Amino acid sequence: MTPCRSSSPERTSAPRLPSPPQRSPRVRSMQWWSPPLPVVLMAVVLVAAGCSSSAGTGAPGSGGDVQSTTGVAYESTGTGPMVKPTIPQTPSVPSDFGQLQCSPGAPLKTADPAPTKRSCTRVFHLTASAFEQKIANFPVQDVMVWGYNNSTPGPTLISYAGERVQIVLTDNLPVPTTVHPHGLHQPNTADGVAGISQPDPVMPGQTHTYPSFVPGHTGTFAYHSHTDGPVQELRGLDGAWIVLPRAEHSSVHVNDDYMMTLQQFNPEAVMSGMPVANKLVNGTLDVPFPGGTGDFPLSTVNGRTGDASGGPITIHKGDVVRIRIYNASQNSHSMHLHGHDEVLVAKNGHAVPPVRETTQDVAPGDFFTIDFKADNPGNWIFHCHFPHHTANAKESGYNGAPVGMTRIFHYAGSAPVPVQYFTYQGQSSMPAP
Repeated sequence: MTPCRSSSPERTSAPRLPSPPQRSPRVRSMQWWSPPLPVVLMAVVLVAAGCSSSAGTGAPGSGGDVQSTTGVAYESTGTGPMVKPTIPQTPSVPSDFGQLQCSPGAPLKTADPAPTKRSCTRVFHLTASAFEQKIANFPVQDVMVWGYNNSTPGPTLISYAGERVQIVLTDNLPVPTTVHPHGLHQPNTADGVAGISQPDPVMPGQTHTYPSFVPGHTGTFAYHSHTDGPVQELRGLDGAWIVLPRAEHSSVHVNDDYMMTLQQFNPEAVMSGMPVANKLVNGTLDVPFPGGTGDFPLSTVNGRTGDASGGPITIHKGDVVRIRIYNASQNSHSMHLHGHDEVLVAKNGHAVPPVRETTQDVAPGDFFTIDFKADNPGNWIFHCHFPHHTANAKESGYNGAPVGMTRIFHYAGSAPVPVQYFTYQGQSSMPAP
């Protein structure tokens, strides 16, 4: 079954903005733009309904509630017919639905929720290792990082409300490691803190199966190493984990859903003062501790600077777009979207009263979810507002463009983003005057 476009009801009700001149036919049953209503927060229940319109027409939690390991709680999920959630995308990073192991039956790889009438566990297999990844186009390109399944950040894990989940970790690093589910209300035996909740970390060459558990509620979360964190996390052992509702009300439907993990890297070549401004350097090791001011030279979204992102994110006029943010870096970041209001709808996996804003500060370890109405065609950047974080080793991109912790939203039908933005390789690539 192909997932339809929808999204997680992490908020209490849809943000209220003035009606646009013309509603796009791509957005159906959308209550996002109705007149303001009081926002009502209630205590937590996970929606476990099916996706047909018969699953509910406005009653919260229609179609059956799910008891989690931490009890029942409830957040209003809007109004209207029940629809399937949008499957989030993570630009530059793969998504992973794991394997459904149901009794009886062989393991299944599926993007659909686990059958509610069978005993199932969604199992995620993660391998921690060192590898080269293209982080930027300049002044370095390929950097030796650590990550999961040959990616930093690791694959975005996706599960559904009420599902039992489990991590199987293989350590292909030269050092011991663990994995910690960040914000998912896991039991202590699955917490993955070396020397404390997991006294003996996973040794090189070994595989460890963590106890299964049911996450406490839907929302945006993460996973990362909790062994020698100042080294392992900052070398790239991080990833996002999204728990989707099985169904949601059409009033909180979004058309596009994007996960963005914020990271910073300190390639050895930049740290050591090599003449990288005049020569591209590949295969350099990422060193977690910057010297001097402690300023990380490369700031990234999903493991790549804007210039190395491979292209813009294409959206359509009339869409409602969701951005999920996880800060896996050492520093705070102020994330700003040009040309639109950001509407904050969730923080750390919990709904908040919708707040219209221009910039969202994200501290290390925080998750924020913001939505925006695509009503202003063009090419718009989403970036950190710390000036050094939109440069590569303090050098700007093509014609002075922001790079670093930047992604571009491109409206379909608008003028293309100049191709030079994605091919520019710094001052050394400029023709001689």
